[in-house]
Amino acid sequence: MKRTLAAIMASAMMLFALAGCSGGDPSSESTAPNDPPEGSSQAAEPVTISVGVPTAPPALPVLRMMDAQLLGENVTIDLNVWNAPEELLAMVQGGEHDMYAFPLTVISTLYNKGLDVRLMNVNTWGVTYFMTTDPDFTTWSDLAGKTVYIPLQSSPPDALTQYFLNEAGLTVGEDVEVVYASTAEVASLLASGQAEYATLIEPQVTSAMKQNSEVRRALSFEEEWQRVTGTDTMIPNAGFGTTQTFIDGNPELTAQFQEAYAESAQWVLENPTEAAALAEEYLNMNAAVVEAAIPNMGLTFKSAQDAREELDTFYQLLNDFDPSMIGGALPDDGLYYAG
Repeated sequence: MKRTLAAIMASAMMLFALAGCSGGDPSSESTAPNDPPEGSSQAAEPVTISVGVPTAPPALPVLRMMDAQLLGENVTIDLNVWNAPEELLAMVQGGEHDMYAFPLTVISTLYNKGLDVRLMNVNTWGVTYFMTTDPDFTTWSDLAGKTVYIPLQSSPPDALTQYFLNEAGLTVGEDVEVVYASTAEVASLLASGQAEYATLIEPQVTSAMKQNSEVRRALSFEEEWQRVTGTDTMIPNAGFGTTQTFIDGNPELTAQFQEAYAESAQWVLENPTEAAALAEEYLNMNAAVVEAAIPNMGLTFKSAQDAREELDTFYQLLNDFDPSMIGGALPDDGLYYAG
């Protein structure tokens, strides 16, 4: 299963996440709009941060930060939406962006290939479900001879689906046929009845279930993860990253962004209606679907350092199964932002 970097990136678009789970309260307290987080100072001169995000859970706290000017009046967030994995690759290689929302398999791969990326936090956990319209389906072994639709090859949902199938004694391409498509396409096929079995992430899980009453969550990846690892940890799926170049040039602003993001992630959970309205305003996402999905989005902030136990388990499991999924090796300490 060796893949080139281009092949991995060309199919590794998330969405992520990127986690239908709970837990982990951010440690920062709320600050009033237009004030920077406590303990940080506003930039003396106007500064623009270029941020690359998909239309997925990790983007929602950034919208709050923009709307409430949580970085202060002198700091502008220039939001750049990537709708295709090639666009994310171009952002990283071009070096013209400062921060990115990353699937954790992708940032590990880029780091192991020598690109200047650093993981600041993990913000999306679990988020993935195995969906079906088959009322008799109960476990992975039932998929022998079936076709499974998966969004985004080489993303965490793909990697974990393959792991769970293998753990059940099934081999992709032999016992199970896998069809890759975009997250939206998988949701549409499932909702229309054209796909009977699919891996899917929020908020598309909620969308598919609203469109077709026969669609159900058959397996929670969170529960499957805990079963195979023998832990009660959450699955880390996506996080925010930056570059060491940006950190070195803007240490205070980097720390300020981290703190404001933590605060804003909690705000999204506590204000789903307002957060969904921002998603519709800035990202053209359906507000009703986003609001309904927020409780299951697994949006929980942990700094990269605080999430090391879960990250080490995640990367070790995938490295043991197929090292190419994370760039060929376990990432070392240099991947993780120390702030």
